[in-house]
Amino acid sequence: MVVIESNNRHATESRKALENLKELSASLDGWNFSQEKEGVKLYIKSDPSGVNIVRGDAFLKTDKYTPRDVAVVATIPGCRKIWDEKYDSSEVKEMFTHLESLFWVKIKAPWPVSPRDIAGIALRDYEDDVCYVSMSSVQDDAVPPVSGCVRANLIISGWKIYKAEGGIALTYITQIDLAGSIPSSFMKNVQLQVPLCAGKVAEYISNYGFPPTPVEVSGAVYKCETFDHAKRAHTAAVEGSGTVKWLISGQMFPNGVKVSVPHEIVDAENNNKIVVVNVDGPTTVIISKA
Repeated sequence: MVVIESNNRHATESRKALENLKELSASLDGWNFSQEKEGVKLYIKSDPSGVNIVRGDAFLKTDKYTPRDVAVVATIPGCRKIWDEKYDSSEVKEMFTHLESLFWVKIKAPWPVSPRDIAGIALRDYEDDVCYVSMSSVQDDAVPPVSGCVRANLIISGWKIYKAEGGIALTYITQIDLAGSIPSSFMKNVQLQVPLCAGKVAEYISNYGFPPTPVEVSGAVYKCETFDHAKRAHTAAVEGSGTVKWLISGQMFPNGVKVSVPHEIVDAENNNKIVVVNVDGPTTVIISKA
């Protein structure tokens, strides 16, 4: 699909980051192979800034998931708590569209290193055969400094997830300036662990499926969403007047779902379902396991 038009205050920055991600993930030109670990091929690319760019390439053997299914697992915080050991907490500060948001995230660090946090913008570009998710730092009054954290600069980070013969390929790229005083051993650990997340995302969706995913928002305004992995509960705040459709994973919800508002459920491919909700005014929609 074409990226949804938006005139939000960070639109220029988010689209520039997306193009940067697409260029970095287009080929392996300029990337130096580091090693293969846990089924993930690790690469490093030097940068004039002195902050290396790291990359992990993984492959998911499957015939029942789409790139979009995998991209949802890669981006939803409730899933990230499971697959990213360095993730601490996060908050979506504002959703400009259902595919573009301003966020805050806190990253764990071993004592005596202070935890890092990031104020960033995320943009998703979804097509049937390939999905991109880009993230980069921004300055915004809605995400002020947090006591006890050092504000890192996420120069570029993101995913390219696409159809390949026999399954789905995942590429995860990150370039981050952690700022402040950082032991070299910690930096080396980050450069190794971050790219391995590509394999962790593939492992998550293989084990659990994917959380409820908004696949169509017509007329309504998608304000925010959260997902609780332990409870298998998805909560979305929607405004305006229109229709929202969520794709439901048959693997994550084998016994079906409960929906907190009037709705319709229709069949979809791969034993999945579509939940259809018509909204008229501010509405909180909770989709949970039956």
